[in-house]
Amino acid sequence: MSAFEFFFSLFGLILGLAIAVVIGGLSDVLRERTRIKVGWLTPMLALFVLFDLSTLWVNAWTGMADIQVAYSPFVAALLVAGIYFFAASMIFPKTATDWPSLDDYYMGHYRWVIGGVIAANSGVKLIDTVADQAWTSLLTWFAGTPVATIWWIVLIVMWAVPRRRVQLVSLVVLLLIALYALVAYWGPQ
Repeated sequence: MSAFEFFFSLFGLILGLAIAVVIGGLSDVLRERTRIKVGWLTPMLALFVLFDLSTLWVNAWTGMADIQVAYSPFVAALLVAGIYFFAASMIFPKTATDWPSLDDYYMGHYRWVIGGVIAANSGVKLIDTVADQAWTSLLTWFAGTPVATIWWIVLIVMWAVPRRRVQLVSLVVLLLIALYALVAYWGPQ
């Protein structure tokens, strides 16, 4: 096992648990769909988070390949993965029947999820930058490509604007970006 594989084992385990939390929450809600109003927002957020977790995982694997095993990077990766696990665990309520609809739950909790997505993605970029000592890459953090710029802007708007219509349109845009990335980056880069 290489130093990077050792480092990535904890990071990947926690991200894998975050994926399991989202899929488990989705299956719990589908079991209760006759007793609650599911709506569109929460399932779309879950799908976006699954796509983003996949992207984060791949970006971490490719971007942190040169990282050294040391206490600070290990704790930083634990923090980033922990933030994403927390965000993933906030997508669905513990007891869905406690809410009149999942859209109502979404409106009360989406900032935790979107804030976690922003923080976790920022954390991976920061870890990669520190590990590579590539400080100039911070200048292209949000404006690396037009699609990345749109992605960041949409996330920030989502976090800041508490209107259902804004949330719905933002989720559609983010899912379209995820589908674009899925097709555009299917093979090795």
